[in-house]
Amino acid sequence: MNTTNDKKQFRNSAAWKNFRLMKFAEQKTDPVTGAKLTSRANLHHLDENPEHYTDISDPTHFVLLNYETHSVLHYLWGDGKRRFDWRKRLNALQKLCERMDDINDAHK
Repeated sequence: MNTTNDKKQFRNSAAWKNFRLMKFAEQKTDPVTGAKLTSRANLHHLDENPEHYTDISDPTHFVLLNYETHSVLHYLWGDGKRRFDWRKRLNALQKLCERMDDINDAHK
C-alpha cells in the first residue's frame, strides 16, 4: 500500500468508511486541542508502516484529529518518507509560544 492511488482506493472502501464512522461515534473531540471534531477531521494512522495501512483490526492504532492538528502532527513527526526530530521541533515551538506569552502578557 505505497501509492497515493492505493490509499485513496482503500479510503473509498466500505470497510474504511464504516471504521471511520465507528471512530466518530467513539470520539467527539480533538485530543490535542480539545476542540469539537469537524467534518474535515482526519482518521490518523498512528502506525506509519505502509504495509499496515489497510489493517484496521486494532482501533487503538487510529485517532481522529481535526485537519489543522493532523497537518501539524505530520509536520512535526515527518512526512512518511523520513522521520524528523519531532522532539526538537516541539521544543522550538514551545519556546516560541513562551516568547509570545511573554510579549503579549507584557501588554496587559
